[in-house]
Amino acid sequence: MIVHVRLQKHLLCTLLTACFFLIFDHHACALEISSKRDCVVCHIMWMEDFRTDQETLVPFQPGNVLMKDTQGVVSSEEICYSCHDGYVMESRHITWTHNRHPVFVKPSKNITVPLDLPLSVKDEIYCGTCHSAHGKGAAPQHGDPTGRTALFREVNVDSSLCEKCHRNEASFKFSNGHPLQTKALELPDRLFELGAKPASEKNKVICQSCHKIHGALGNKILLLDNRNSELCTLCHEKQKSLVDTKHDLRTTLPDEKNIQKQSLLESGPCSACHIPHNAAGNRLWARPIKEGNPASQLCLTCHGEDTDYKTKRIGKYSHPINVELVSEVKLSDELPLFSEGGTKNPKGNVQCFTCHDIHRWDPNSLINKGGKDVEGDSSNSFLRIPNDSSVLCLKCHTDKNQLATSDHNLAVTAPEEKNVQGFTPLVSGPCGVCHIPHNAVAKRLWAKELPATKDYITQLCTNCHNENGAAKDKLIGDHYHPVNVALNKFSIFRVYEISRELPLYDSEGNQADNGRLVCMTCHDPHTWDPNTQVLNYTFKNVEGDASNSFLRKTNSPTSDLCKICHKNKAYVDGTDHDLNVTAPEAVNLLGQTVKESGPCGACHLVHNSPNIMKLWGREYGKIRYDEDIINALCNSCHSKNGIAKDKIPLIATHPEERLVNNVLRSDRDAIDFSPLFDKKTGEEVSVGNISCPSCHNAHQWSPLVKGKGINKKLEGNSTNSFLRNVSYNNICIDCHGLDALFRYKYFHDPKERVEPPAAVIKFNE
Repeated sequence: MIVHVRLQKHLLCTLLTACFFLIFDHHACALEISSKRDCVVCHIMWMEDFRTDQETLVPFQPGNVLMKDTQGVVSSEEICYSCHDGYVMESRHITWTHNRHPVFVKPSKNITVPLDLPLSVKDEIYCGTCHSAHGKGAAPQHGDPTGRTALFREVNVDSSLCEKCHRNEASFKFSNGHPLQTKALELPDRLFELGAKPASEKNKVICQSCHKIHGALGNKILLLDNRNSELCTLCHEKQKSLVDTKHDLRTTLPDEKNIQKQSLLESGPCSACHIPHNAAGNRLWARPIKEGNPASQLCLTCHGEDTDYKTKRIGKYSHPINVELVSEVKLSDELPLFSEGGTKNPKGNVQCFTCHDIHRWDPNSLINKGGKDVEGDSSNSFLRIPNDSSVLCLKCHTDKNQLATSDHNLAVTAPEEKNVQGFTPLVSGPCGVCHIPHNAVAKRLWAKELPATKDYITQLCTNCHNENGAAKDKLIGDHYHPVNVALNKFSIFRVYEISRELPLYDSEGNQADNGRLVCMTCHDPHTWDPNTQVLNYTFKNVEGDASNSFLRKTNSPTSDLCKICHKNKAYVDGTDHDLNVTAPEAVNLLGQTVKESGPCGACHLVHNSPNIMKLWGREYGKIRYDEDIINALCNSCHSKNGIAKDKIPLIATHPEERLVNNVLRSDRDAIDFSPLFDKKTGEEVSVGNISCPSCHNAHQWSPLVKGKGINKKLEGNSTNSFLRNVSYNNICIDCHGLDALFRYKYFHDPKERVEPPAAVIKFNE
């Protein structure tokens, strides 16, 4: 029984083993047949059954026909289209419609084809260079589980297959090409509707963002026909406003070609200045660039003085570029700064693009394109913001913003005045009346013709302040403060001290520490009031005074401006000779009170003085026919009808024909300084007669105290009272010896002073 069972088990095992081998052999045979059938769909000459005398649909060509190291026609287009002609799948519209990547051509010298992307037997690019039915992803176990290489020889993630050959374009930073693998812009949906391939990340730019390998509508296998730059403006939509403006060179320079010798009709308006690959420089520049600051050279390609183009030039005098902003100025995004390479940089410099948006003619209107023969003005001309109110200028030049609310806004005071471009203030803006950014007449971007008769800075002012000028009602007269003078009366240290407070200028109009005193030393033509911003401006002509009038420092109620140069004269403030203290209602020859003129202007007129001597601003006082003319200044007030009629000495003159020499007492800083004056002209001399200012310093109350007064009327004595010297050390000693002490003290006292013969005594009337 046991033997029988064991025999049955043995037979069963033998039977199962036989069945297993039978089944396995049948399956292996089936696999081999199936594999051959799959392969011969393309490899038609692999089966002997196909080798007949019958003519096949795809003609058989023995030998190495197309693909290296292969036999037959397996990689020809005909084989592919034996299925992809609609019999299995319709693919002809993909490859045969419109444009495709060049095939059956030798690679150009600009690309390098790697060894793993084979060429044909003729060393030409063909379909099999990029495609293979046996790609690495054809089966999941071959290294690419997602199957991304099912039809490619290599992985093509983010156009990596393109970059294998087009290495120069892939290295865009070195070849000045369009950026790749970046996400600077949001890519529009329309781009993908046209056939662009999405990258692995949203908005990442890859080769196939612009290029379509099969079925491209444009040349260079671009997604679109780009002869009107339609592909460029899909992403760069803001730049589309360039079309039909003067910067659309199809309008202004229709025969122009870029560095790739492409005409504008062939390549589109954008390509006049930009090309996507192998550009001349940054910003994909498509025109020759000369040495210099790259950012500005882009514009100077056409607008430079040495260009052959008949376009707008910037002229010899043009706004500075590639310069830093002053630290106090902070610009908003509407006026960007740029690095030298032309890239936006908040810490960059002022470049042409800071003020100009080269793609948009009118900042307020996309519709207004200007036109070939339209002359621009400050409201358009590719400016980023309108400048007809000088808003653009004042964004940077914030220290000049008071100009618009002052009499130097000629839209208020001289609306018909025109600059060298023929623009009125309403068109040019208040800044543009005197300054233009390009093609200026002279330095400081000057916008008016210069007379070339005086120093440079004075010419700028007298452009308007002349008998026929816009400011003919505000002239400086025949007698005025000297200008274009070196401050050689002061030591070099004093000059540098002055230049820290007020600007001095050289002959070219540049600010210089050792320069000369000119109009703009005291006046800032852009700022009406140095201390207070003008509010609620009524846009009417305003009459100024010594506290404003474009002065760099106020000169009322104290002499803050004059004292910077005339330091010792400022001690008059707060003394009895400061008419704010003693005669606030008195007026000078221009009808100004001391509040309007300032303490200095009560006696001296900087402009329009009728008198040349000391620019005297009051009526000369009466003097005897043979008396020193300089005494007439003192008698202006110290006379019967003068404002100092209660301070008239009974006797005031030194005997005539007693000539004195002050050579040993000519040091202005010494306490024994005693100036002498010419009898007829009032000019200082070394030999002359004693006059009022020989002993009196009208600007300093006490010879021992170099300081201002106390803003209170005082009764003086023989130690102050504006005396220039002390009694024990003065010029009287030179002639009178020890007796000088008494002669000095009792000079104005007819009872006490030692008298000369009566014939030479002069009493004041």
